[in-house]
Formats: sequence, structure tokens, C-alpha cells
Amino acid sequence: MRPLAFVMIGMAFACAPAVAAEDAFVCMEETQQKCDEENANLALFMKGHDAFDRGRERGDLGEARRIALELIARKDERHGKILMKYIYMQVGQGVHRNYVEAYRWIADDMAHGAKYSRLSLEGTLDRLVTKMTPEQIAEAKR
Repeated sequence: MRPLAFVMIGMAFACAPAVAAEDAFVCMEETQQKCDEENANLALFMKGHDAFDRGRERGDLGEARRIALELIARKDERHGKILMKYIYMQVGQGVHRNYVEAYRWIADDMAHGAKYSRLSLEGTLDRLVTKMTPEQIAEAKR
């Protein structure tokens, strides 16, 4: 008889009216403004990830980097740094075709003390330099 009771309860929940769409999301932040900021940051991160994917195909990660910097400026370092880490991993592999620009990005980040978990900017710069001509290195250092 007990199994029948569980089936009956399960059917009652299955037949319960659906929650209205406007009631489906409950903001867990202290204010609605904070929720709106978080949602805007997440949308910006998704836009940055799309730019990253396009940039990998074109060999230009500049748009994705601009979005990562915007996220960091908006105090969303978690998403900004994740995107930056993706970018620098690709830069180290030579995906970003403007090596001079990429060198300057890394050097600027290093000068400002940026740190990324499990990513060495020095190592990334070293890998990039192996792909550069002496002229490119000289230009990047100006």
C-alpha cells in the first residue's frame, strides 16, 4: 500500500499548475540593481566568448580582449580574467596574428602586476617571442 501512496503524491505534483514565467527566477543578491549588474556582466561575458571564438578563426583577439578589459573595469574580475586567460593561452600559441600588439598586451599586464591562476604571463611572452622576428620584438618594445 505504501508504494501506491508515493505514486499518488507524485501524480499530484505532476498535475500541479506550472509556475508563472515571471515567478521562475528569484534574485539571490541583496538588491535588484546588483542582480541587473550580474546579468549584464554575464551577457557581456557571453558576447566576449563569442568574440573570442570569432577571433580565433580570424587571428584577431582584440575585440575579445576589449570586452575582457570592460568586464574587469566593471569589477567583474572573475569573468574578465577567465576571458583574458583564454586569450593569452591562444596568444602563446600564435593564434593572434599581430604579434607586436600581443607582446604589448602581455607586457602591459605584467607591468600592472596582473596574475592569472595557472597561467604564467612570462611563459606566454617567452612563447610569443619565439614566433617573432627581431624587428617585431624591437617594435613591440618601443
